[in-house]
Formats: sequence, structure tokens, C-alpha cells
Amino acid sequence: MELDEMKSLWTEMSVSIEKQQKTSDALLLQMTKGNYRRKLNKIWIPEAIGIFVCAIALIYLLFNFHQLNTWYLLSCGVIAAFILVLLPVLSVRAIYKLHALKISAGNYKETLLACSKAKIEFVWVQKLNFLLGSILMLTILPLMAQLIAGVDLFKATRLWYWYVIGFPFFYYFSAWVFRSYVNTTNDAEHILRELQD
Repeated sequence: MELDEMKSLWTEMSVSIEKQQKTSDALLLQMTKGNYRRKLNKIWIPEAIGIFVCAIALIYLLFNFHQLNTWYLLSCGVIAAFILVLLPVLSVRAIYKLHALKISAGNYKETLLACSKAKIEFVWVQKLNFLLGSILMLTILPLMAQLIAGVDLFKATRLWYWYVIGFPFFYYFSAWVFRSYVNTTNDAEHILRELQD
């Protein structure tokens, strides 16, 4: 009789421990998902602000496109408008792939592989955004001078002085943002790696 009671007690304890383990695993998974999302929000918030700025600049440019009265300003306007559309689309797509990652308890390898692929694409998009941002800076400066002040920078001043002053700031700011984004994505991936331990 005592042996049957011990077996029964042992079975109850096993079931109880198994339930606690499942609850603990579920809580750990939820905490990991929350930490991962919070980490990626450090990227999403500045990108959302950038998307808003691109949209405002594009709307302003399109409403004032009729003021671009020379072939070179029209060319700059078309290129700038194209880049102002392309930059947000690329960024949203890359960030969505990072956010849409399915974090599941049983597929660590698949989750890490998907995270690595999304991270590689995100870094590639950020490098492309740096190139497109440089081209945008080349085209938007004469446009804004024409649209805001009515000054044709190609005729009124030596345009290259503006670029010599502006590009170092653009380069260092872009490099700082890129390092910050890479560090954030590395931290997010590290959170997922801790799930395996």
C-alpha cells in the first residue's frame, strides 16, 4: 500500500513539475519575444520619423514641381522624387522582415537562420540607403534652394562649396546610424541565441 501511494505521489509530482516546466518555457519565450521587439523598436522609431520626413519632402516637391524651370532642376526633381519613394519602401520592407520573425520554442536553428537572413538583408538595405541618401543630398540641395529661396545654386554660387561642407556631416551621421543599427540587430540576435541556452 505504501508503495502504491509513493507511486501515485511520484506521478503527481512528475506531472506538476512538467506543468511548471511548460509554464516556465512559455514565460521565457514570451519574455524573449518582448525583449526582441523592444530592441527592434530602437530601429523602427527613427525609421518611422525618416519615412515621415521623406513623405513631407516628396509632397512639397510634387506640389512645387512647376517651379523647376531648367532641365537640370527637372532632372534633380525626378531623381529626388524617385529616391524619396524608394527609401521608405526599402526600409519598411527590411524592418518588417526583422519584426515578422516567428520566434518559436522548438525551432531554434530555423529562427536563428531566419534572423540572420533578415539581418543581412537589413544591413544591405542600410548600405543601399547610404548610397541613395548621398544621391538624394546631391539632388535635393539645389531643389530646395530653388523652391524655398528662388535661388538657382548652379548659377548663383559655387555649388561644390555646399557639398564640401555638407558631405562630411552626412557621412559621419550616416556611419553613426549604421553602427547603431548594426549593434541593435546584433543585440536582438543575441537575445534569440540566449533562448537556446
